[in-house]
Amino acid sequence: MREKIKGRVKWFCRRRFVRWMAALCAVAAVAVSVGIYTAAFGLPAPIQAQLDIRPDSNAICGTLHSWEAQEVEAGSFWVVINQLPTMEEGSTECNIEYENPDSNRYGARVSLYLEETGTLLGNTTRVDPGYYVENISLKRELAFGEYPVTVRLELFDGRTPAGEMSIGITLRVLKRNGK
Repeated sequence: MREKIKGRVKWFCRRRFVRWMAALCAVAAVAVSVGIYTAAFGLPAPIQAQLDIRPDSNAICGTLHSWEAQEVEAGSFWVVINQLPTMEEGSTECNIEYENPDSNRYGARVSLYLEETGTLLGNTTRVDPGYYVENISLKRELAFGEYPVTVRLELFDGRTPAGEMSIGITLRVLKRNGK
């Protein structure tokens, strides 16, 4: 009788173990699938949008240039940006020198798009008033030459979208020796 009970207990434990392993394998398969999907297609738009409007970790409190403070009317936005940014060939660091003056009411996300193809070259997350970003890391290196670029500024009132604007600039890529 005792052996019969031991046999049932072993069978019950083995069955429980198999169920736990099956559940663990199913959870692992779902996790791997989500990881592959995210790597291939990125995060879903609502999640990515929430990540993109975080304050930029590279933004520095203060100003890059000294000037007289200007009053900015409600609904207006004062843009301070390097209109002829340069970078060295083989580098991905572009000296955009974007500043969001204290007198602005809106934070802004800056994105650089190659005019020829519309390809996103690089961007910041939200730069709040009173902060600046000296450099933007581009997603790829560019060859020597000049590139027409569209700077897209997406404005935010806190975390709420408040408008957008675009500016055309020229990005100059210099040879490594600076010419």
